[in-house]
Amino acid sequence: MNLFSKSIFVGMAFSLLLILLPSFASAGTALGPRAGYDFDSDSFVLGAEAELGRVFQNFRFAPSLDFELGDHSNTALNADFRLYLFHLPETGLHFYGSAGPTILLNSSSGKDGQTEIGLSLVAGMKIPMKGQKRYNLETRFGFGDIPEFKMMLAVLFGI
Repeated sequence: MNLFSKSIFVGMAFSLLLILLPSFASAGTALGPRAGYDFDSDSFVLGAEAELGRVFQNFRFAPSLDFELGDHSNTALNADFRLYLFHLPETGLHFYGSAGPTILLNSSSGKDGQTEIGLSLVAGMKIPMKGQKRYNLETRFGFGDIPEFKMMLAVLFGI
């Protein structure tokens, strides 16, 4: 898959997300930027994250798109299903776990890249701010041909 094909794929995935956003929209829907570090490739990661409406009763659909900066330019499309596990009383901190497929579009040094698929498991914490804004701090564990360990921080704004 060449870079042009990857760009079209990512654009279509993002467009689909925007089209589906109104159908998921409900209380607690949020969207925002995220940044972090991929410990496998020692690279910084920039991206965007959303937390959409409920699916499967207690889970929330939480897709994200990550762009890895550095020699190996990777793009990861994560389709996580998030479950809030518990909160610490009087702090507002909520702990969650997520799981879902990850599609990794890999291209390095201008050569044709590869597309890999794996499973991500996430342990995270929602840190509230004023209004409907919040931080999400998470660790991502990858299984398959995707990065094995990432640390990410997102700033989400309620819509």
